[in-house]
Amino acid sequence: MSAPRVTVAILSWNRLHYLRATAESARRCLRHPELEWIISDNESVEPGLRDYVSSLDWVEHKWFKTQTHAEAMNEIVARATGKYLLLWPEDVQFVVEGDWLTRLVSVLEENPWIGSVGLNFLRRKTNLRLHGSLQTTDILPILGELRRRPLGFRYPQTLGSLRTFGWRLPGVIGSGIPSLTRLDHWKILGPWKTRTGTNLIDSSLGAEDDMIQRFQRSGQKWQQAALLKPVAADIVNDELGCKAKVRGGKRYGRYVPPDGDFYYEVLSEDDLPAGESGLPLSFENWVRPVGFRLPLDAGGNMLKASMNTSVVSEILPATK
Repeated sequence: MSAPRVTVAILSWNRLHYLRATAESARRCLRHPELEWIISDNESVEPGLRDYVSSLDWVEHKWFKTQTHAEAMNEIVARATGKYLLLWPEDVQFVVEGDWLTRLVSVLEENPWIGSVGLNFLRRKTNLRLHGSLQTTDILPILGELRRRPLGFRYPQTLGSLRTFGWRLPGVIGSGIPSLTRLDHWKILGPWKTRTGTNLIDSSLGAEDDMIQRFQRSGQKWQQAALLKPVAADIVNDELGCKAKVRGGKRYGRYVPPDGDFYYEVLSEDDLPAGESGLPLSFENWVRPVGFRLPLDAGGNMLKASMNTSVVSEILPATK
């Protein structure tokens, strides 16, 4: 029996340094017999970006179109031919190579109740909050889960290389990225929908919150899951603990090319243990930056910020 096809779709917008590291690391780290490649670019003007995308002869489908984040994802869902969709932003680099994708697809084939799977490393504090013991802050979410699914309470489970979040998170990653999700799940929930207005922080323009609410109303019992041995890492080399983000014709945050091909070392699966005391491996302990240090606080925990608005640069097209 042939392996189910996985569509790998990368969203791009005026961050060539990130895109190159992401696309090249994906090509190196994703091993699966049936892959379909897509790059959807939001009419980038950054010098060299369009030429780079056009040069990728191993990417079957490329389009350059002015779209919102939601519109781009909806077009990808409509055009993808894979049974599974790996929907990816250009600012998350793959850092582990091996046969993990094929094994992961096999787990999803046997467990169709799993929704989105997050492949990226999370901060130590986030892992403890989402996978740790019960806290008083869990009371209201538990009551909400009982109200929505009285006969199908979603308990966290460990399935080999996966650990699900149970009732603590929606069954799908609302923003769509970065995740591996059965394509039919997105079609069942329907297209992403934006709200009017602008928001510097929320690039989805409300589409993420809308998708989460739609999942909760659907009554589906899917569970979101994480890899115990994550395989990708957000490109975070801003001292505040955020990425360089693009809004309109401006870029916010520290934006520099990697010191070499990638921002992080690419490891073998054999270099990683199978989790940390039953929890997924944490970003701080296992992601190895090249040419810079991770932004950590005094306790060694990853800093996190939505956006660095103190560093702003214009995105200027190449002059003719």
